[in-house]
Amino acid sequence: MNGVVIPGPKAHLLGYVRSLWHYRRVDFRITYRMRDLPQDSGEYLSALHNLNSLTLSGLRVEHISGEGFRTCFSAFRETLTHLSLETFAASFSAFVVLVGYFPNIRTLQLRLFELEPDEGQVPALSWPLRGKVRIQCAQDNSLEFYNRFAKLDQEYEELVIDTSSLSTSAKTEFLWSALQISTATVKFLRLTDEFQGE
Repeated sequence: MNGVVIPGPKAHLLGYVRSLWHYRRVDFRITYRMRDLPQDSGEYLSALHNLNSLTLSGLRVEHISGEGFRTCFSAFRETLTHLSLETFAASFSAFVVLVGYFPNIRTLQLRLFELEPDEGQVPALSWPLRGKVRIQCAQDNSLEFYNRFAKLDQEYEELVIDTSSLSTSAKTEFLWSALQISTATVKFLRLTDEFQGE
């Protein structure tokens, strides 16, 4: 979704939007930067006061100013329970800042991502991640992201890892790494492969 234009009298309808898919991609590369989000989409994002589910697709997640962050996300900070990041690129620290901004996320879905180098220290989460996490790995370097992700403060019920896009050796590494997770962190672990099942 590139943007929503709702004429004045109908602008109040944005308060009834519960789910939004924000897609901004021109080609197969992830070129749309999060720093452009406040200017491009901040006006309608700041009107979504009851949003429960947000999907950001084709976005380069990066650090932006506090003001820009509030412009885009503060309207639904407390109501958002489902966050999905698809076909995205992010440093781990920028990812933690984005996810950690929403205290009530119960479903986190990460699909087809690229891990970028960190430019600073990775912050701690303000509260533990709870609920269900689904990770679909697209590249063999996804393991580095996952290993760092598993060390965050988390109390999720279910972790689902889809490794269907990985090489055989990377799948084996992922399996070994996933089995090291503490039972205090996750209650149910599911490893899936689109072609071979669970």
